[in-house]
Amino acid sequence: MEIILILLVLLVFMLPSILMMRSQKKRQQQVQEMQSSIQPGDHVVTVSGLHGDVVDADNATLRIEIAPGVVVKMETAGIMKREAVESAVQEPTADDSEQRPE
Repeated sequence: MEIILILLVLLVFMLPSILMMRSQKKRQQQVQEMQSSIQPGDHVVTVSGLHGDVVDADNATLRIEIAPGVVVKMETAGIMKREAVESAVQEPTADDSEQRPE
């Protein structure tokens, strides 16, 4: 009876740790896949919060344009996420004209 109780206590304490390790490994694998698939033209955000467009990419480093004419070189591991490129000019929609005060 005591051995079953000990096993249950161990299971209660070890199960959350095992589940956290599995989810952490899955997230780490997703980040590595994203970082290895970055190509020139992608808009990225670095771990320090800089936003920019990838100008050049090789195995371990990227050249990112963070402002017109300002290009920085950084490690691929420093990329936190890739964002969709938004169009600079948005066309007005029919709903916009109805909501304007006259």
